[in-house]
Amino acid sequence: MHRLVAVAAVLLSGCTTMPTPVHVHRGADTGSHLEYLARAMNTPASQREAIWQAAVKEPTSAEATLHRALLRTVSGHSGYDLIAAETELQQVLATSPSIDIAPVARARLEDVRAINACRQEADGLKKRLAQVADMEKRLDQGRR
Repeated sequence: MHRLVAVAAVLLSGCTTMPTPVHVHRGADTGSHLEYLARAMNTPASQREAIWQAAVKEPTSAEATLHRALLRTVSGHSGYDLIAAETELQQVLATSPSIDIAPVARARLEDVRAINACRQEADGLKKRLAQVADMEKRLDQGRR
């Protein structure tokens, strides 16, 4: 049983890699996009749905598309979806965005990719832990 606890601690310790910090080259309005993301992250989860609904209703523009993609990376509302956020941020970058939008989209895309990779790694570790637990049970039953 002690082996199982030790293996579980190692496997569930989280991702083995941390995201590499991305330097954001700022344009004139880059700060406003970063502030938008920071406000969304710091808003109580109970109020994030209202922010999401307002963003969905914004007229189509490069800024509105970026804001919706950024909001998808923040939990606490119906639009939260890291996979969709990754796709949307890639689409923003594919449109040759302005110097104000591109660095924010690029930096957040790197964050999202790191988070998605970490989640995939954690899922794999959970499966491995379940396999180890099954082996431990079989070993314990064989000793009886």
